[in-house]
Amino acid sequence: MQFSDKQKKKIERMIMKGEKMEAIAKEIGGSCTWQDIQEYCWDSGAMSWQGSKKMITNRLNKFKTTTIQADRQQLADEIDESVSYLYYCAKQMRERILAVENALQKIR
Repeated sequence: MQFSDKQKKKIERMIMKGEKMEAIAKEIGGSCTWQDIQEYCWDSGAMSWQGSKKMITNRLNKFKTTTIQADRQQLADEIDESVSYLYYCAKQMRERILAVENALQKIR
């Protein structure tokens, strides 16, 4: 899905606050799904490490008090999604660091 500049800024602002991707998709409206939001965040690197940490912390705090199994499963899925995002970002960062190190070795 293509987002306007205004929508991108709104997504990034809500992600930084640790909002659920599903809630962001509803806020954007139209045919936007949480998967569209997730894809945008992954592709653009819009979610900060701090935003990811806040999102995971919020879900873990809710998880402790949630008694309905379906709600606990949804929270677990959202936590898994956030951890996967952090892994994806760290992997990309490691690849960039290796590329810079290789370039530096060629210069020397």
